[in-house]
Amino acid sequence: MWKFFEWAWSLSWGEGFALLAVLFVFWYGKKWIDNKFGTDSFSKRQKRELKKIIREAIEESNHGYYDATK
Repeated sequence: MWKFFEWAWSLSWGEGFALLAVLFVFWYGKKWIDNKFGTDSFSKRQKRELKKIIREAIEESNHGYYDATK
């Protein structure tokens, strides 16, 4: 790991910016892939429905019934 820092420190400004750009592209690509194909890749509607179901289950387990006024 230390060798990487020595190498990065010796880069010119142009190479440094290019390295940062490449690292950003890889990071953004990983983030995009995780959101697109990951297990937590629910749409906003799916998240909202899941939250509603969980709230209903919690209410039912706490009170034995669901209060629809909430």
